[in-house]
Amino acid sequence: MTREEIHKNILWGAATAAYQVEGATYCDGKGKNSWDEYYELNHLGYDGDIAVDHYHHVAEDLKLFHEIGLQTYRFSVSWSRILPEGTGEINQKGLEFYDFIVDTLNEYGIEPYLTLYHWDLPLPLLKKGGWLNPEVIDDFLGYCRILFEHFKGRVRLWGTINEPASEVMEGYIQGTHPPQEKNYAHALQVSHHYNLASAAAIKMFHEMGMDGKIGIVLNPMPIDVLEETEDNLKAKKYAYDFMSDWYISPALTGHYPQDMLEFCQKTYGAPKISEEDYKLMEENIGDYLGVNYYMRRVVEAKNLHSDKIEDKFSFVRVPDGKYTKWGWEIYPQGLENLLKQIYNQYGKKEIIISENGIGFDDQADENGFFQDNERISYLKEHVEVVEDLCAQGFDISAYYVWSAIDLLSWTNGYQKRYGLIGVDYNTLERSIKKSGFWYKKFILGEDA
Repeated sequence: MTREEIHKNILWGAATAAYQVEGATYCDGKGKNSWDEYYELNHLGYDGDIAVDHYHHVAEDLKLFHEIGLQTYRFSVSWSRILPEGTGEINQKGLEFYDFIVDTLNEYGIEPYLTLYHWDLPLPLLKKGGWLNPEVIDDFLGYCRILFEHFKGRVRLWGTINEPASEVMEGYIQGTHPPQEKNYAHALQVSHHYNLASAAAIKMFHEMGMDGKIGIVLNPMPIDVLEETEDNLKAKKYAYDFMSDWYISPALTGHYPQDMLEFCQKTYGAPKISEEDYKLMEENIGDYLGVNYYMRRVVEAKNLHSDKIEDKFSFVRVPDGKYTKWGWEIYPQGLENLLKQIYNQYGKKEIIISENGIGFDDQADENGFFQDNERISYLKEHVEVVEDLCAQGFDISAYYVWSAIDLLSWTNGYQKRYGLIGVDYNTLERSIKKSGFWYKKFILGEDA
């Protein structure tokens, strides 16, 4: 294929997540969720009560997405907006909000990509054990069935669970996300329940004869070392198996990396896995693999004899590496290295780049215009890698900039901006950034 044909074969879009943009925390019957409680318990000086008030600006926002030429838009549904208690009675006002999003996107010719779960668990389900309680898997499936039935024929791209690795690491090992635990056994069991829930949702999707495609959305990172010593290479394998392949392997094969599984079960007695679990995962591989890529990690050996996996390696900065003020390395080559590693290990698979972007402390000029040249540079370098990979035979069907609009960046608040569209947090006024205008030209195939 020519470069022009490759470009036209990829759906170009942008993404958000419900909790990060919607606000309207208790409007129109929405129930309380894990992040509502998190901000109440941790006084960070900001919360998600307003976010960027997408709930009340949705028509304006979707119009702006159309203006910047998005061909597809990835968003998530707030479980607690549909089922305030996590189960039971449906909140029709919540469904109507997402009806408007889906129908408006379809009217604009923008392909909706609906993520079922992006970290915001209904609080009543958290109180009964959250994702550590296997009963939550059935609750999740009840929620999925509602959305599958309701949006059948109107939504063709579906994601099951977003970045389980992040929620396992930050929620159950580092204790910085809900439920703020530090427990390896719980972390590993929760990771397994996420994988089971995703496989079960994929099974239901296909049994219901849904049109389109469904898959899990992961954030695997390529792992490198500065010096290839024996210990550093051991540390590299621990890091990749734990942070990346622990999720890639079950998503593509139904099984965990064997060495890491043996270590975890011997050391922590977790995860507990039944033969039925393996059968469910093996038989319900997603139609694609969603990959959120931001950066690589570079590690060196630390204490390889420790029982704590994260003590076996430490992250190091690359001399002369290019980093953001939040310490994230800008390394486009990492995306190519990661996808080649996945293909080499598991064979060819349809890939959706479900998030790719960069957080900067964007500042509007005196005219209110965001001259975010750094973001344009980042995106140019990464979309070039995507198209190069397609030229080499990789099956990348869609690409999503994170994010479509400025939003709440979880524990980084509102200073860290990602959007193609800027938001004045005082007035909630929206404006297309320089990167948004660039992306529109790029999508059209114009020299931008």
